[in-house]
Amino acid sequence: MMMRKLKRFLLGWSVSLLLAIASFSWLAPVQAGPMPIDDQGQPKTQLSARDIFRDAYEQRYTWNEKFPGYQAEVSLKYDGQLYHGLAQVSPDFQVTVKNMDDPDVSQLVKNQLQMEIIHRRQIAFGDRHDQDTYALAGTDKDGAFEIQETGDNGESRYKVRDKKIVQVNRTLGSMAVTVDSLEFITPAGGYLTEHFQTTFRDPKGKEVLLTQDVTDSHEKIGNYYLLTNRTIRSSDPKQPEQLNEADTLIRFNNIQPLRRA
Repeated sequence: MMMRKLKRFLLGWSVSLLLAIASFSWLAPVQAGPMPIDDQGQPKTQLSARDIFRDAYEQRYTWNEKFPGYQAEVSLKYDGQLYHGLAQVSPDFQVTVKNMDDPDVSQLVKNQLQMEIIHRRQIAFGDRHDQDTYALAGTDKDGAFEIQETGDNGESRYKVRDKKIVQVNRTLGSMAVTVDSLEFITPAGGYLTEHFQTTFRDPKGKEVLLTQDVTDSHEKIGNYYLLTNRTIRSSDPKQPEQLNEADTLIRFNNIQPLRRA
């Protein structure tokens, strides 16, 4: 029972981390390979860390001001049980989930849609990150820029390679989280991650507590790309064989745009 509750809690966090951060891509051109070092041992580049992150933020795929909202039928398989219901995202980004037998499962679906909305909304960089500070920490062996962000919510670390944010690191209370982005699509006007892995660790002992492998599908419905399918494989390091079988499958069927008032 405790593992089931833990997975439900972590499920929302893993999705929120990737969808809110790892979709900040389409960066301005950056130098590949090891970064030159100045006399003080700091990385040299013509772009600042803030420039790199801001360009990424401003060029991600988002829904514009004409977004009408939509409704969909939901099919969810969780821990071997199948659930059905209805979901709606309003033009002002409110989420409603109905007709599911288990309120916890309804909340799980609602969390997925809310996390999808977080990075689809158009919010100016200055409104969200103006007070944050950024620093280039170097490059890794593959030439990825390592960027450190400091703000009101603490510190985050990113890796940026080939115009993509490929890794996110954060500490959330008693949990350290790493998100690795693995596969992407590039629809006109933006960029979407469709395969990522999330690792949850004890920030003190660095012990791996849980890993999740997530595969998404997005389809263009009307004028907007919408999440149609999510597959999540959760694995306890003490039982690594669990990763071979998906424990959470979410499908949004019969998606219909709403009519704006």
